[in-house]
Amino acid sequence: MKVLVLYYSQTGQLKEIANKFLSPLVQDDQMEVDFVRVETEHEFPFPWTRLTFFNAFPESVFGVPFKMKPIDVDRSKDYDLIVLAYTVWYLNPSIPISSLLQNEAASKIFAGKKVVTLIGSRNMWVLAQERVKRHLKDLKAELIGNVVLIDRNKNLVSIITIIRWMFYGKKNPFWGFPSAGIIQEDIEASKRFGDVVLARLKQNDLSDMQEKLNAEGAVEINPSLVILEKRATKLFHMYGKFLTRKGGFFDEERLGRVSLLSYLLPIGAFILSPVTTLSSFLISIIKRKELASEIRYYKQNSLRE
Repeated sequence: MKVLVLYYSQTGQLKEIANKFLSPLVQDDQMEVDFVRVETEHEFPFPWTRLTFFNAFPESVFGVPFKMKPIDVDRSKDYDLIVLAYTVWYLNPSIPISSLLQNEAASKIFAGKKVVTLIGSRNMWVLAQERVKRHLKDLKAELIGNVVLIDRNKNLVSIITIIRWMFYGKKNPFWGFPSAGIIQEDIEASKRFGDVVLARLKQNDLSDMQEKLNAEGAVEINPSLVILEKRATKLFHMYGKFLTRKGGFFDEERLGRVSLLSYLLPIGAFILSPVTTLSSFLISIIKRKELASEIRYYKQNSLRE
């Protein structure tokens, strides 16, 4: 059986997750697993500079596609499953993955295929997945499973560690702060999800893939973070419009506004995060029943019309 893995990993963490997740399939003689890294013609730097990091904000938020490098997929192979591995940029799929899903070649790659998504995220990802669901539906692909790994540190702690990692390339613990990103223990444990995928493929029954994955803890959702993510998304659209009024990604005219945002956004996060986190937690208690229904939806692969 043939499995295609499409991914974009800037830091290498997502590729490590994909390797571990798919290790049961790679090691099985009955499986053929092809990894294909997708890239845009514009190469996003790592580590980022302050301006390059925040200049990617509007295009991430609005899902603006970039020109792609040739997608090195063997069209002669009839894949039984596609694994789409992606990270989240500004509460949306990373620009390379968003660009892939809107690329002309994607319709030939995804049409009629069953797809499992693999997400590596800081902590908020549900609305990014909603966007991916819509793209996959437009591509006539069937989403049958989702696996999510997140940074389990507290929100403010992870903001500090991720900024240090993104801007300076330093992931190690410092000054009492933990390592940045998803902890190694969770990455190693993601192999159990690969065991589920392998078992379903061998039994030629993918109908209950998400149910089996969820039984292993593939999708865990914090209700207060769902509320926080929805609030942040509205603000991000406002900030994105503010920047795009001065041009697109390659327009130097907007860099002044990008620079302003690069200071305001982190300051706002540090000042408002404790307040918004507390208020979101309180709302999650008050609206517990409503949120429970919403979380059940996010744990499945259906798409609201």
